[in-house]
Amino acid sequence: MTSHKTIKAALYEGVNPSAPLLKVTDLPAPVALNGDAVIKILATRVVSYAKDVLDGTRPYPNLLPMVPGPGGVGIIQSVAPGATHLKPGQMVFIDPTVRSRDHPIKPDAMLQGLIAFGKGFELQKVWNNGSWAEEMLVPFENLTVIPESVQAKFDPAELTSISNYAVPFGGLYPNLRPGQTIIITGSTGMFGSSAVAVALALGARRVIASGRNKKQLEEFVTLYGSRVVPVVTSGDVAKDTEAFLSAAGEGFDIDVSFDILPPQATFGVVQSSILALRTGGTAVLMGGITSSAEIPYPIIMTKGITVKGHFMYDRSGPTTIIGLADAGLLDLHHRQEPKVFKLDEINEALEWSAAHPGAFDATVILL
Repeated sequence: MTSHKTIKAALYEGVNPSAPLLKVTDLPAPVALNGDAVIKILATRVVSYAKDVLDGTRPYPNLLPMVPGPGGVGIIQSVAPGATHLKPGQMVFIDPTVRSRDHPIKPDAMLQGLIAFGKGFELQKVWNNGSWAEEMLVPFENLTVIPESVQAKFDPAELTSISNYAVPFGGLYPNLRPGQTIIITGSTGMFGSSAVAVALALGARRVIASGRNKKQLEEFVTLYGSRVVPVVTSGDVAKDTEAFLSAAGEGFDIDVSFDILPPQATFGVVQSSILALRTGGTAVLMGGITSSAEIPYPIIMTKGITVKGHFMYDRSGPTTIIGLADAGLLDLHHRQEPKVFKLDEINEALEWSAAHPGAFDATVILL
């Protein structure tokens, strides 16, 4: 069902090298039917790799045309029958991870406004459009109400960072205990830098932040103090392993290694982090490395190391991030003032975000 009302949205129809990637146009306004709500978008982010997705450098399967934009913050406009807590007028965080409702063990999934996986195309047929629009349609279970106490502390642009923190939280929370020591590989990226902050909020004794950008790694120490120890990796497995062990501090072991490196990275530094783990340690893989990885079988076997893969976070993730922020354990204020664009400037925002992918950069669309 469609509405006679129209909204402004950034439409993606496919790669077209001779024209802007997105066309800002009028589309029919979404209508809440059953099990979903219409959200008026207040603020949404542009991730640094969005341009690569849309120009075909990093091809993601999607049903086209579509309105991109994974997640955001907005106000509920209307609610379909079936809701017991959601009401018009509430401010909500939008989780882009849409999962099928008809299988309790192995649901199919898509990231609304970004990518569909396998049978996730069936989900995309219903919730195809993302948040780079004045309004979007979102399933009930993908909405988290933001309490007024949190709204008073952080503005909508800052609240969009909930997604940045919720992603690494999904892999950190079940595996990291207070007082433990953790290595984070890929620390200088958007999600890696958020992983550093979340690990500290969860009570890590020490976060070993690794990467190749020495300047950005040192900024973590300025920001968080001596609980963060930077390690500039060399690519030499033996040297990096020794550097990790030294960074743990005398008398302490490394309990967890957490990887969130991008697709173009190699597995060597992850292997070093696994080799540095204590007996019974845990390695969590959440990154985008696409190449095959050599796992140190004898070490994993003799030391009883657990290797886990993890994708995104469960429904409680955003709620916990909001709770950590409300408690003052996690600061959602931008570590650097975001670059703000209007919806009409979405193509400029794509270029800016691609050119500023660092740990302390943020690109936001305000509507």
